[in-house]
Amino acid sequence: MAISPFSARPASPQGEGRRARLAIVIATVGIAATLLAYAISPGVRHAVGHAAHSVKHAVGHVFDPDHVFSPARPHPKKLHLVQPLHSAHAKPHSPSRSKG
Repeated sequence: MAISPFSARPASPQGEGRRARLAIVIATVGIAATLLAYAISPGVRHAVGHAAHSVKHAVGHVFDPDHVFSPARPHPKKLHLVQPLHSAHAKPHSPSRSKG
């Protein structure tokens, strides 16, 4: 007994051609819509500018030899350790009384 609720028929050569054309049409429409949104909306252009800047910055860090951190060389920035909420040095919290 088949698990699928419908039978999977082998694809015909005509069906494969139609599927390929449909994929190309969908990709073309998606790219055209993206370019149209970029051309019309200043907000989209602004967001794309920020994304491009972030990518440029990240790629620069990847290829900059001064920013390569290995286990033999510790990270130059000091880490700020955060004290846990319930530490031994924390002041005990007294519940507030509601007046009512």
